[in-house]
Amino acid sequence: MLDRPTRSRLPQDLRREQLVDAAIAAIAEHGLSNVTLDKVARLAGLTAGMVNFHFQSKQDLLHETLRRIADEYQAACEAGVAAAAGDPAAGLMALVTASFDRRIASPEKLAVWYAFWGESRSRADYLAICGSSDRAVYEATFGMLAELASREGSRIDVRAAALGLCGLIDSLSQEALIQGADFDHADAVDTCRRYLQNLMPNSFAVPEGEAAPASPAATTQTAGSPEHRSDLDEALPLTLPSWTYRDADFTAREVETIHMPAWQMLGHVSELKAPGDYVTLDILGKRVFAVRGDDGEIRAFHNVCRHRAHAVVDGHAGSCAGIIRCPYHAWTYDTRGVLKGIAASRTFPKLDKDNLGLFPVECEVFLGFVFVRLAPGGPSVAERYAPYRAELEAHRLEELEPIAPYWQGEIAADWKNVWDNYLEDYHFPTGHPGLSGLMQKDYERQPDGATRTIRLAHEMRDNPVGGWATRAYASLLPQVSDHLPEDLRKRWSYLFLYPAVSLELYPDLVDFFHIVPLGPGRSMLRWRAYGRPDARPAAKAVRWLNQRINYQVHHEDGALTESVQRNLEAGAYQRGVLSDMEVNVQALHDWVRADLPEADRS
Repeated sequence: MLDRPTRSRLPQDLRREQLVDAAIAAIAEHGLSNVTLDKVARLAGLTAGMVNFHFQSKQDLLHETLRRIADEYQAACEAGVAAAAGDPAAGLMALVTASFDRRIASPEKLAVWYAFWGESRSRADYLAICGSSDRAVYEATFGMLAELASREGSRIDVRAAALGLCGLIDSLSQEALIQGADFDHADAVDTCRRYLQNLMPNSFAVPEGEAAPASPAATTQTAGSPEHRSDLDEALPLTLPSWTYRDADFTAREVETIHMPAWQMLGHVSELKAPGDYVTLDILGKRVFAVRGDDGEIRAFHNVCRHRAHAVVDGHAGSCAGIIRCPYHAWTYDTRGVLKGIAASRTFPKLDKDNLGLFPVECEVFLGFVFVRLAPGGPSVAERYAPYRAELEAHRLEELEPIAPYWQGEIAADWKNVWDNYLEDYHFPTGHPGLSGLMQKDYERQPDGATRTIRLAHEMRDNPVGGWATRAYASLLPQVSDHLPEDLRKRWSYLFLYPAVSLELYPDLVDFFHIVPLGPGRSMLRWRAYGRPDARPAAKAVRWLNQRINYQVHHEDGALTESVQRNLEAGAYQRGVLSDMEVNVQALHDWVRADLPEADRS
C-alpha cells in the first residue's frame, strides 16, 4: 500500500495550489502591497526557496492567484447559464447565484479581487487577467435583459439595467468583504432578484406568501414623521427621495460607483502648449496632473512621488521643463512618468527604476479638451459625445485659448441638486429674468440614455428684452459669430456628460462646467472659459458681456440650489413630482437609480 504524500513530497500542481491558497490568505491578512514571499511561505508551511521554485517571482504568484479566482468565478457563471437552457430569467439568476456562492464570495477571495482593483498600480494587471471575463459577464447580462425586455414589451433602458445589476452585485460583494461571516449570502441573491423584479415583474415574481422587506429608510423613521408619509402616487414621475441628497453613506457610494469611473474635466490643450507644461486637478480625494511630453503627447499621472508620497508638481498649472522633480527629496521623472534620477542613490539598496515610475491615470484628449478618469471602464469621451460631434466641431474647439482665469469654489448643495437646477428651464422666468429676456421660449431638451448625455439648447430672441447687458450682447454678437453655421450664430447649447461635466457652447466662447461631490450636501464647482483668437474689440466686448450675464445666472442658481438643499435636509420634504419640462432631471435621476438601485427607497 502506497504511503499518503507528505507535505514535502506533494505533486507539483498540488504544491502550486497550496501556495495560491496561502497567497489568498496573505493578501486578505496583509493587503496586496505588503505581501512577501516569506509571508506566503510561512502560511504554506514551506520555505521561500520552494515558492521561488514554483513561481519565478512574487508577481507571477500574485497573478496566478487572481487568475485562479477569476477562472473559478467564470466557470461557475458559464455552468449556471448553460444549466438555464436558454431561459434568460433563470440565466440571470444563475449569474447572481454564482456571484454569491460561498466558495467564490468568501471574504478572503473577495479581498483579492478588491486588492487588485483598489491599488492603481495593480489595476492594469486586474484588467489584463479579468477584463475579458468581466466584459463577458456584462454582455451576457445585457443580452438576457434585452431578451426579457423584448418578451415583456418593457421599455427599460437595457444598458442602464445591466449596469445597475452589475453595480448592485459589486456593492453587495463589498458588503460581503466588510461583514465577513455575518454576511447573508441568500439575502444578497434575493436583493438582486428584487431589483430585477422592479424592472420586469412578470419574470421575477416574489415567491407566494413572501412579503417584501421594509427599506432601511423606513425602519429608521417613526410612523408619524413627515418623511414616513407620502401622499404622492408612485406611478407619477417622481424625484429621488430627499435622503439621497444628504446621506453620508450614500454619498460615499456615489463617489465610488458613479464618480470614480466617470470622465472628469482637466482643462484644454492650450494650457499644455510646450513640453513640460502641466495642469493639476484635486478631486474625490485624489491628486492628479496632466503634462505634455517631449514627444508632444499628453499623459496624466497621480500627483504623488514614489519615494515618500509628496506631490511632484504644485499649483493649478506650471511647467517642469522636461524633468519632473519632486520638491521633497529631488527624485526626478521624465514627462512619460519614468523614474530618471534618485538623489544620493548610493544610500539605497539596488532599485528597479522601471517599476518606480509615476502612477498613470487614464487620459483622453477630445477635440482639444483633456479628460481624465480615476477608475477604468465604460465608453470613451468621443463615443459618448458622438451624437453631438458635428455641433462641437463647428465651434472649432481645438483652436480655443483661455480667455478667463480658472475658477473653482464650493457650494452648500449636493451635486445632484446642482445638476437638477442646471438641466431644466422650468425655473427660467422666475429664477433668471435676465436670461429669460434674452432667449426665446422654446427650449430643446434631449436626454440620450444610450450615451448618458443630455443636450440642452435655446436660441436668442430677435429683439431681446431686459437690461442693457443683454441688449448690448445681442447687438454686438453678429460681428463675432461669423465663423459658425447660420443655425448656431444665436444658439446657446449645453452638452452634459453624466455625471460631472458640461461643455457650454456659445457663439462667442466655450466653457466647461464641472461638478464633483465634496461630501453630503456639499459640492465643488469648476469653470473656465475659452475663445478662438480674435483681437477685434467687438469680440472682447461680447465675451465680457456674456460672462456678465452668466455670472448673474450662476449667482441666482447658487441661491436657488442652496435654498433647496436646506429644505432637503430639514425633514418636511420627501420627494417631488416632475413635469414634462423636467425630462432631463428625470433622466439624471433614472441614471442614478440604475447605478445605485437603493436610491429609490423612500
